[in-house]
Parts: sequence; C-alpha cells; structure tokens
Amino acid sequence: MNNAKSLGEKVTAKLSSLPDWDNLEDFVLAFQTMWLELGQTVQQNLVQQKIEETEAQYQGARTKREKRYYTPLGEMVIKRRVYLTEKGGEIKVDEELGLPSEKWLPQVLELACALGVTSEFPNAHQLFSQWTRIEITEKTLANQVESVGNKLQNSEFTPEVKPDKQERKEPELSAEKIYVGVDGVMTPLNQKQGYKEAKVGVIFWQKAHQKKKGKRGVVRQREYVAT
Repeated sequence: MNNAKSLGEKVTAKLSSLPDWDNLEDFVLAFQTMWLELGQTVQQNLVQQKIEETEAQYQGARTKREKRYYTPLGEMVIKRRVYLTEKGGEIKVDEELGLPSEKWLPQVLELACALGVTSEFPNAHQLFSQWTRIEITEKTLANQVESVGNKLQNSEFTPEVKPDKQERKEPELSAEKIYVGVDGVMTPLNQKQGYKEAKVGVIFWQKAHQKKKGKRGVVRQREYVAT
C-alpha cells in the first residue's frame, strides 16, 4: 500500500512539472523523457527494496557493493551486502534474486545490436542514447556489437560434439520451404580498425508467412543472425 501511494505521489509530481505546450511534438518528447525518468526511479526503488527485504534474513554483513545495470529505462544502480564466509566475501542476493553479472541486460543489448547493424555507428549511438538515456561512448557501443557478432559467429561455426551411442538415422526431409535473406553495410569502427562490414541475416519457415488478400504478407515468427 505504501509503495502504491508513493508511486501515485511521484506520478502526480511529475505530471504537474510538465510545461504548458502549444506543439504536440514538443509535448510528446517532454512526456517521454519524464516517463522514462519516473519509470527508472520506480524500477530502481522496487529492486533495491526487494534486495533489502531478502538480505534481512542474513547476518554478518561487512560492507555494501554497488552494481550497475543497463535497462530499457536507463542505467539502474543498486547496492548489495557482502557477507564473510569460508570462501571469502559472498553476495548472497546475486544468486537468490538472479542478478546477472553482466551489466547489459538482454533487451538493451538487443537494441544496441539492432541499431549497430542497420545504421552507421555515429547515428546508432545517437539513437541508442536518445531511446535509453544511457550515456556510453560510440566506441563502447561498437565494441559491444562486434563482441556479440563474434560470439554468434563462433557458435554458428563450432559444431557441438556429442557421443554417438545410438545408430545414426538418416534425417527426415521436409517439403516445407525455408526463406533466407542477408544484407550488409560497411560500418566505421575507429581509426585503427577502419571499416568492417556488419551483416544481418533473417530466416523463416513457410508456415510462419501469413498471406493477406490484396495486402502484403506478414511473417509471424523469424530468426535473426548478426555479425
């Protein structure tokens, strides 16, 4: 109940701070910025409260350690207690609440990669900062996109070896069509690395292609690969 009341007060305060407007684009931009800021504040408070409630069952904390996450609403900063155990310092809530070790959450990483392979990095960097309010350098964005592309490439070309305990069977061939599309763009990285071609591929099955009479068809399910 207290959380709901506090949230309502914050929403009311933010709405009252909106300036008077005579241009829809200006209003939408101001409202979007305000709503993202409010969402990030509420999100961070809820996560921190959950952490503290979980840590209340433990004793012997020696210090607190800060952790930052990139979320769709912006950068979230939380603090967790470090407990002294036989193995050394341990942050118990990391495992209990599923707090990942990586700073980039999947939704933000997906957006960064989508922008990085469809636009030049200066433009991708500007859009990423505008949409997420996360302040990173252009080089950081480029390095992150390239790292994900390398991991995908390695996973694609590294076969998984499993022990063959049963007699091999011939694979069953399907008559269903598979559609594949590939495109690429030369992307500037930095002065040392120059330009590299960023590629993105899409694949979908015939059953996922829904046709509409007189209109363009719609693909209901697809898979992407980027390098």
